[in-house]
Amino acid sequence: MKLVLLGLLVGVIVILIVRRLVRQNGKKETEKLIVASQHLVNTAMQEVLPKFYARLGVSNADERLTSTLVANIWGHNVMAFEFQIPVTTKVEPTQLKIELDRALDHYVADHHLVSASTDTAIHSTDVWFDQVKPILHIDVAHVVNEQTAAYIRDLRRLNQTLQQ
Repeated sequence: MKLVLLGLLVGVIVILIVRRLVRQNGKKETEKLIVASQHLVNTAMQEVLPKFYARLGVSNADERLTSTLVANIWGHNVMAFEFQIPVTTKVEPTQLKIELDRALDHYVADHHLVSASTDTAIHSTDVWFDQVKPILHIDVAHVVNEQTAAYIRDLRRLNQTLQQ
């Protein structure tokens, strides 16, 4: 009887160790995907955004653009990133978003990037100005998987509800 219990205990421990190793490997793969996606989005924005600097009064135009992951609260594997750019001039955010998306569309076409949905592979999901600090916030998604496509659909539904 003791031998059976010991065997069960060892079996449970082995199963728990294997599950943990699989989870860790999955996290590492997700982290690799996030880093690759973030690099792609940063590169695209580095090429596209300077076209808007003069109009926005960007003072640190020589500084390299970097982003942070914004979608952790939405779930795993959502490839959406936020840029914060110090500006001296505010413009109409909706128009800026339209023009930015147009420029990103050209970038995507020129680089033959493929989307996981009907949306463009890289596009902005939100553009807004901080009310306290002179900072422009731009959220950009890389639609490389179904989770990101679902995130964008959720944002659209949310924005439609808010506009009604």
